[in-house]
Amino acid sequence: MDSQNLRDLIRNYLSERPRNTIEISAWLASQMDPNSCPEDVTNILEADESIVRIGTVRKSGMRLTDLPISEWASSSWVRHHERARSNERKES
Repeated sequence: MDSQNLRDLIRNYLSERPRNTIEISAWLASQMDPNSCPEDVTNILEADESIVRIGTVRKSGMRLTDLPISEWASSSWVRHHERARSNERKES
């Protein structure tokens, strides 16, 4: 699978809700041949301008490590939820 198709696939997956790097990697492995799954999903995510790193989580329950795991969302998801949060503040 070429990188553009891979990015499109990930963007679609992230349109539902934010996911962490481990969730994205596991989902990709289930969608394609695990032997051809990219090893460094973070580089793919960082290279896409329509995908945003929205934070990190210390423990995801999926990995036995203390290293932080990035949380990712599509830029459209971020815009939609920023707008909703802005409206909540106006009503307060």
